[in-house]
Amino acid sequence: MACGGLTFGIQKARRTLIGWICLVGIACQARVAPAEPSPLGTLERLPAMPSPAWRTPTPDPPRAGGDPDRELYLVQAGDTLAALAQQFQTTVEAILTLNPGLDPQRLQIGQPLWIPVGVKAQGPALKLIPDSELVYGPAYRDFSTAEAIRRLGGYLSRYQEIIGGRARTGIEIVEEVARNHSVGPRVLLTLLEMQSGWVRGEPVDDQARLYPMGWKQPGSEGLYRQLNWAADRLNDGYYGFKGRHMGTIRFANGRRVRVADGLNAGTVAVQAFLAAVLPPEAWARAVGPSGFPAVYRALFGEPFRPGPAPSMSPEPAWQLPWGDGELWYFTGGPHGGWGNGAAWGALDFAPPDVEGCAISHYWVRAVADGVVVRTGEGLVVLDTDGDGREETGWVMVYLHIAAEGRVPPGTRVRVGDPLGHPSCEGGFADAAHVHLARRLNGEWVPIEPGRPFRLGGWEAHPSFALYEGTMVRGDEQKIACACKDELRNGIRAP
Repeated sequence: MACGGLTFGIQKARRTLIGWICLVGIACQARVAPAEPSPLGTLERLPAMPSPAWRTPTPDPPRAGGDPDRELYLVQAGDTLAALAQQFQTTVEAILTLNPGLDPQRLQIGQPLWIPVGVKAQGPALKLIPDSELVYGPAYRDFSTAEAIRRLGGYLSRYQEIIGGRARTGIEIVEEVARNHSVGPRVLLTLLEMQSGWVRGEPVDDQARLYPMGWKQPGSEGLYRQLNWAADRLNDGYYGFKGRHMGTIRFANGRRVRVADGLNAGTVAVQAFLAAVLPPEAWARAVGPSGFPAVYRALFGEPFRPGPAPSMSPEPAWQLPWGDGELWYFTGGPHGGWGNGAAWGALDFAPPDVEGCAISHYWVRAVADGVVVRTGEGLVVLDTDGDGREETGWVMVYLHIAAEGRVPPGTRVRVGDPLGHPSCEGGFADAAHVHLARRLNGEWVPIEPGRPFRLGGWEAHPSFALYEGTMVRGDEQKIACACKDELRNGIRAP
């Protein structure tokens, strides 16, 4: 079917993954207890880390349910079934059994696979942070990133970087990345201090100055790229463990360990990030009492302190984001809210009037009453609970909204009011469309059985593959498609 220049679906997933791979590459550099890579067998002999006396139990529950003997994995560049079997300590035959019809010679980047887990080695069992610290939610309601960075007085407080032709300070970069990915800035700052010493002092060497989060790859220099990659990796660990059956942690060399029993998603996210930038023995120390917990406490105090209660407001009755009588197209089923790491809760819709990246004349509209609390490159954030804060309550995130004609921050809107025009601005896109994703108390909300995403009487249903899925209303069904076909994926607002 001719798609008229649109490129969505798995091609967009592929492009997004390739973009991250090209942006950050893969490398290992650490400030915390550097060590030469060692055999994974070393970790098999590590005792479980005891909980120190100062720690109180996390208020966030560990993951419930799931199958510890299989993991949902997205194919990456260069993967083969033989290499995956080696990583997960299983066999090609076992992988094929879990994935009927899979062609080993035609793996696609972004393709989801069930992988049997034969890994026996288990990582440390020390809880590092509650989930509320990993997510940029109510725990950060009264936290000032700028004040914290200035108080700590390190290189970060004086740092500047040219981004998009404009000078940005270190404070602005940390705040933007934390809010866009909805990852707690205290966690980002703790990891930045561990990796490079930027927060309280000076970069430990030239490599730490160029690659402050520890990923060394030409083209990934600078705080902005490094932090964006780190935040996506943290989200991947958090939401992967919480909802995508992730039961192992991968090191940069491909070795894996099982997640220890009883850990919570926030802890797993930190463990997964540190495994990507540290060899196994250094990683074991970094996730032990003298590693991340000690650095966090030195910067911010006790991570398990009581925090504000999350908002329990009911989900708004979201409406379609276009005008009455207009026909738009459902071009992308469930995928990451911001990057591939976030929960797979976003949907894509394209207007009817343009092909490619021309700015549409159609308006993207408010899906609920609320206040526009923030805008940015292609971005509009709509707060719906009336407090004017995106850390609390229900928030709708719009992406790919053109700067020209976009509603300014602080604007109070009613459902159906115009917010801006679909475009390719912001993120990875090669056709004008709008990307919608929900957050509740800072957490990206997935589209999964039991957690529907309803828009104007239509309900999104997930598929096994990213960007695929259906929208259903009564007996009507529309299928996500990289095309503009009224019967297949056209949705008309009443």
